[in-house]
Amino acid sequence: MVFKEIESKYDAQDISMKKFMELVTTNYKVDKKMLVSSFDDYFIDKDGNFIRYRYTDDRGELTIKRKTIEKNNNDRIEVNVPTTGDNLKAIEAFVDLLGYKHNFGIYKTCQIYWVDKVVMVYYVVYDKEMKELRRFVEIEANEDLIWTSEEEAWAEVTKYEKALESLGISPSRRLKKSLFEIFRKAS
Repeated sequence: MVFKEIESKYDAQDISMKKFMELVTTNYKVDKKMLVSSFDDYFIDKDGNFIRYRYTDDRGELTIKRKTIEKNNNDRIEVNVPTTGDNLKAIEAFVDLLGYKHNFGIYKTCQIYWVDKVVMVYYVVYDKEMKELRRFVEIEANEDLIWTSEEEAWAEVTKYEKALESLGISPSRRLKKSLFEIFRKAS
């Protein structure tokens, strides 16, 4: 599953970050955890495709994603290209030559847990003035692992979705839209 993203996303407005963290850390062996914050700037082309530039002061990542199923975001092609630090001006010039124009920017703070074969994340999205916009939980098949099939990866995601039911996580609460679709400005 090279360049594939298998994940589910949930609205977390009614989910306490503290309860999420407690549930994960008391019920699972956490292989790794990380608290990170970054800027995400989104660029859009004339066909509605996007490129995301995620960056901090010392590292960055240029990402292109494409849905494999139009009706949801659970299964997408994803290619990440690492960059160094905040190179927003150079990235803007680069994607402009590819036909992409800046659409919007956000700031995210994420509490990330690597547990078994999945990555579970609670994150808060802010505008660039640090006004909170929304909160989300994601469960993603760990892209660093070798999966025998997409079905195997999806089974792991749904296993942990069931494990987080006490927080209000369920298949019926999966969001069908990506962050790009949620926050995209009309062209």
